[in-house]
Amino acid sequence: MSEEYQPVKYRMEIYEDSFVNDPTVVFHATEPFLSVHVGDYIAHSGWEVPPHAEMNGKVIRVKAVQHILWSIKDSHVGHSLSVCVEAVAKPSDVF
Repeated sequence: MSEEYQPVKYRMEIYEDSFVNDPTVVFHATEPFLSVHVGDYIAHSGWEVPPHAEMNGKVIRVKAVQHILWSIKDSHVGHSLSVCVEAVAKPSDVF
């Protein structure tokens, strides 16, 4: 079997509360995203929080992480970092 290296395309999808619905926001990149772990906090000031989410005094916390990999022959390899988050009360030592 011959190994052919293909370019990699990266995507991070942020899901609110579960992976069932469409992502709240999607980011695309040409380089891998840094590691994301359950319990991490994500600053949401750089992207739109859904209007139904009351964020006063709350922060976004990671509650699940899922990686999806695929290959499209003669095109590219894809890596999607799916991150499920929840709004939680802001701890005094965060942000």
